[in-house]
Amino acid sequence: MRYKGIIFDMDGTLTVPLLDFNRIKQELGIVEGDIAEIIESWPEPRRTLGWKLIEKYEQEASENNQLQPDALEVLSRFASGRIRLGIITRNTMESVEKLLKTKLTVAFDIILTREFPQMKPSPEPVFYILEKWNMAPDECLMVGDYIHDIQAANAAGAVSCYYKNTHGGDYDREADYTVKSFKELEALVFSVNG
Repeated sequence: MRYKGIIFDMDGTLTVPLLDFNRIKQELGIVEGDIAEIIESWPEPRRTLGWKLIEKYEQEASENNQLQPDALEVLSRFASGRIRLGIITRNTMESVEKLLKTKLTVAFDIILTREFPQMKPSPEPVFYILEKWNMAPDECLMVGDYIHDIQAANAAGAVSCYYKNTHGGDYDREADYTVKSFKELEALVFSVNG
């Protein structure tokens, strides 16, 4: 087996986690559940107001985004090794483009944001990328710091890798692999790819 493609989550995976989802949920009056699904279930104008609050926090995060340590160097090595790179995020394309222009200067083959018809944990974004890349699911590694990333990868048959941040959840059991840094991710990928 060889990884020909790697799909990344953005917030908390490519970047250091900045969004305080507990605070956002509190402001929105959401006790539990998936923020995006709950907002989408609301009638207008509440739905639009909910997304505006999310966008406010995303904008703040995009102003202060920092890449994970060693991310740029490792991504460059993956690209040099002819590994295709993609992003699936629940963030907006505007936020992703800002990160790409200011900090993340590696070329990504494909980027899917919340403007895509389905969001993680649906496997549809992963299926879409696999089809575009003409790649078998087990040739693709998906890396993310949240359960939705792992669920999307697993449901699509891709290899899942949990990026475990210091203050993250505990999703090791759900993922095929767990890494705590880009250096660990690099070692994992190149141990498989040789």
